[in-house]
Amino acid sequence: MTQMNFTYVIACNASSTGAIFIDSPPIVPPTYLQGVAIVIYTILSIVTVGGNALVYLTVFHYMGIATGTNLFIANLAVTDFFIGLVCIPIVLISDYLLSDWPFGIFMCKFTSFAQSVFVVCTVYTLIAMSVDRYVAIIYPLHAKLTRKQCYVLIAALWAFSIVFSFPIYFEMHIVRICFHRDFEDTKEYSQTVCQTNGLSTSIQTIYNIMTLTIIYLLPLIILSIVYLRLGWQLNRSQAPGEAHSRRDAKIKKSKRKVIKMCSIVVIMFGVCWFPMQLYTNILHPYLNRIFDQKYMPHFYFAFHLMAMSNSCVNPFIYGIMSSKFRAGFLHYWHCLTSSYGSVTDHFRPIRSANESIVLTVSLQGTQGAYKANAANHQPAEDSQINRACSRSMIPLMRSNKSSAYD
Repeated sequence: MTQMNFTYVIACNASSTGAIFIDSPPIVPPTYLQGVAIVIYTILSIVTVGGNALVYLTVFHYMGIATGTNLFIANLAVTDFFIGLVCIPIVLISDYLLSDWPFGIFMCKFTSFAQSVFVVCTVYTLIAMSVDRYVAIIYPLHAKLTRKQCYVLIAALWAFSIVFSFPIYFEMHIVRICFHRDFEDTKEYSQTVCQTNGLSTSIQTIYNIMTLTIIYLLPLIILSIVYLRLGWQLNRSQAPGEAHSRRDAKIKKSKRKVIKMCSIVVIMFGVCWFPMQLYTNILHPYLNRIFDQKYMPHFYFAFHLMAMSNSCVNPFIYGIMSSKFRAGFLHYWHCLTSSYGSVTDHFRPIRSANESIVLTVSLQGTQGAYKANAANHQPAEDSQINRACSRSMIPLMRSNKSSAYD
């Protein structure tokens, strides 16, 4: 495996406190893997931040429908947004750009703690959202969660995630590793690593199993039972009240769309996080013994990439499976492109007086057409969208009777 010269700091101070001397240099990613990681993680971070910001805007500023599922989806977008903003860039810098931890002890503790908070909050938000859908479909006559109750529940989820993740904050610390590059090299090199305090094997094993159970296995079991029960119920139930086949079919179709979308979000979480959970909590020591050490960065990269990619897939799921999310995404995309076009038009020079006259006549004609459309109460589609972009903070869809996910 190719070792990069800038990976290590030369002249490790043998008298420094907390330094650990090892016989062989630590394994770092090869050059080609670092290059691939830089490109992929940069794109992943941008897509994750942008996509989940778009979901948040669509829920609160475009739909304007304060349903419980909407609020849970927005909370998922918040956790995924911060994973893309904080966790992915720091892994990129420390593991692939530098192969060293440059951020100090506080960031070592905080980033590990924060990632745990975001993952735990994501898992239990999925459970809350699924149980909310379960109650609404299995017990349709029961009172639904109010907006205030949803906010209280989401706050409780964040509090639970913070409390659950506190041990990670106290467990993490930084270590300075000192070593020689090879037997003939007399220079000492050092690498700073953010890692756990080094618990005993039995305690670490118990902690790993508890973590795997509480934030992965148990939630997936609960979610699987919920969605199997929902699928069975939707295939046999009818809407309460008079039997109107067209109305019943429309209601059932809407519910199926919501359940299908939520279940795919859950499945993607389970698939994306399964390798990383298995690697971190179970397989890591065994892979070290089975495979050559030079392949370990490849395993870690593949598993970590799958886990982090889960934070960017949800906006695509919403856009593909929900026409209203898709309309919201297209609305903000049109706003973005329209704003960009307005800026470029403002700075584009007019080449001649004739072009200026033609442009003025064209604008006057457009304004006249717009006034004529407004007088006939038939505004053009582009005019509607442009006015909506200028006041995008005003919800465009107010109907609480329709589903937010059709």
